[in-house]
Amino acid sequence: MTEIKSLILYKQTQQRPVSKATLNKYIKQYEFMTNLYNKNDDWITKSTETQLINLIRKMEVKPTGKLNYLNIFFMIKSINKQPSNEISKYRETLFKQKDRQTETKIQEKKEQNLPSYDEVNQFIDELYKTGDWIRWLYNYLIFTYGFRNKDVNLNIIQADKYNKLDDKQKKELNYLLVKKTETEIIINDYKTKSTHGAKHIKCRSRKLLKVCQLLKDGSILVKSNGANVSNDELSYYIRLFQNEEHHLTEADYFKINLLNIQTKPNSLNLLQQIAKTRGTNSIINLDKYYNLNDE
Repeated sequence: MTEIKSLILYKQTQQRPVSKATLNKYIKQYEFMTNLYNKNDDWITKSTETQLINLIRKMEVKPTGKLNYLNIFFMIKSINKQPSNEISKYRETLFKQKDRQTETKIQEKKEQNLPSYDEVNQFIDELYKTGDWIRWLYNYLIFTYGFRNKDVNLNIIQADKYNKLDDKQKKELNYLLVKKTETEIIINDYKTKSTHGAKHIKCRSRKLLKVCQLLKDGSILVKSNGANVSNDELSYYIRLFQNEEHHLTEADYFKINLLNIQTKPNSLNLLQQIAKTRGTNSIINLDKYYNLNDE
């Protein structure tokens, strides 16, 4: 049995088996390194710790990425009862590098001088108070759920009408489904749909339900001539927080939200929630902002 198959079998049969997704990740990481370094057979088992560590040092990736690949080496060495002390020491070094990089990234985000979470929240509340319903609607959804612009190209529809649509029609558009006591957001067209499938989000916000009841069924983003706004035109028609200093984008909203979440005691759960509604299903993909890792 090859070393990677032995690793997978061990992880499948251990007291707390890992998920299928994690097993697939191990296989992909092993295959990537095998191809990258033109290796074959049980090359990790046959290599010394020093040789393996030097391979990781040469990789032009962040400490988080190096840790993931180094973990493959560590696990294979361990299950074969081979020495792994040097790998463990290098892993500690990478953990420290990762922590320093995380601190730097968070500080950089803070120094961008973006408006605070409370400022943006107050701005959105003011839209509601003044009855600017459409603008409040997409601002609220983008800020609350981490949506991208494409997600809020929505069509309001009553529940009874939606239920009469055939399966093809139900998958054609993004819907804001209006029920008696709640709304449901159904996102069929968004950036990571091919990976994560349609998003279904039930919302119990009374404000959201009220606004949807006040507005007519149909697209919420309409041009002055009555035509629907296309996805290519969204950045022109969507107006988020803006003043003399700032003209925020959906990415800025997301950064501000993440900064706020970092201050909460239950930040991990909140990060997982907003990752899911944004369309990543894992806080690992928030690494582009904060070098976060859910392991």
